[in-house]
Amino acid sequence: MQNTLIQRYLGNKAPITQDIVDIVQRLARPGDLIFDAFSGSLAVSAALRAAGFRVACNDINHFSWLFARAFFSSEELPWPNKVKATSWRQKRALWIEAINELMAPYTGAIPLSERRTDIFDHYCEEGSKSAFISSRGSSGRRRFFSSENAVLIDRALSRIRYKHRRGDLEEQTRCILTAALIKAVEKVSNTQGTYHDFPREFVDSRALKRLCINMPSEEVFAGPISEFVGRAEDTLEYVRKVPHHKVLYLDPPYNFRQYTSYYFMLNMLSLYAEIEDLNAFFAKVEFVRGQNMGDDFKSSFCSKSLFIDSLKALIRKADTDYVILSYFDGKNHWGSFKSDAAETVGRRLLEELFLSELFDSSTFECTPVQRLNYQSYGGYTAKQVQEFLFVAKKRKTPEVSKGLGSDSWIGQVSA
Repeated sequence: MQNTLIQRYLGNKAPITQDIVDIVQRLARPGDLIFDAFSGSLAVSAALRAAGFRVACNDINHFSWLFARAFFSSEELPWPNKVKATSWRQKRALWIEAINELMAPYTGAIPLSERRTDIFDHYCEEGSKSAFISSRGSSGRRRFFSSENAVLIDRALSRIRYKHRRGDLEEQTRCILTAALIKAVEKVSNTQGTYHDFPREFVDSRALKRLCINMPSEEVFAGPISEFVGRAEDTLEYVRKVPHHKVLYLDPPYNFRQYTSYYFMLNMLSLYAEIEDLNAFFAKVEFVRGQNMGDDFKSSFCSKSLFIDSLKALIRKADTDYVILSYFDGKNHWGSFKSDAAETVGRRLLEELFLSELFDSSTFECTPVQRLNYQSYGGYTAKQVQEFLFVAKKRKTPEVSKGLGSDSWIGQVSA
């Protein structure tokens, strides 16, 4: 299941999803609604669905919506474009055919005017528009992809866009094909985990491999259909749209990194079929990375001075019974790997929050979980980090209590 989702993602919780699910299972019953408010790569959302929970999710990154729309809109692999066959084997064959067609040489089915070269032009060294001058005055050419892979990505994007705009693709089909492409792109990107930059002195060996788009894992579809999926919305606003849920799961950004900048490439690929004027869009790409800053978003959670207040505001707005929050003691607002401040200061502030008037303090728990960080920092190998899972029952305010159901389940923690 996780192999179908994005893996090279800051703070990816794939290694500890079972720990999170175990806690949720103490608080909620299968079928209860759980809100993953910073869903990112969807690792936690997918694990919760597989455990039988209904999942609401949102993230400011558009690709997170696209993956959720692709895989959480049905309980099994759908028929492509409602084409019905007589067997599961034929359904799978239709999907394989559609996926293989994405990178195939062009035929007359795609007009010349629709055969775009945006990725080749802007994001490989041979591209005519890939030159950059950095803020420090250095110059060079972008090289996120090999020229061969850039051509293949352009073919796939052009086909999906053309069929989408003609109305030949249902939305879920379009999202599944695009998600499969993005997953393949992740595996051949010349990056060190994010798209904020690329190696200047060497090429990642993975980028030398030929792009290969694979069938999504069918198990990623298994689980209750998600009716509440935010489309790249600010979670501080989207939380009001999510009805009463048993658990609010939070994994907010804890440092200055703006995720719409670090993953602009995945968002751009996700948005590509919807962009009205591609020429105008790519005329506005900026910086070494080549991002159109019209799609950028500055999160208040990425500001040390605003973080705690933003977290309080989100929890107050949420119509939830319990809150689970993930926090790891790596480089963040309060410290780095070289100091103890990341754990001591950050953990203390969060403990104070969970023991505040927002929560029933008698239900508070903090569970440490060991995991490996997903990538190296500064060229060093991946290191052991400690994740803390904060849990508490939220106090009901008069505003939140109105309209709640009669379910009296309180879970083992508060019991």
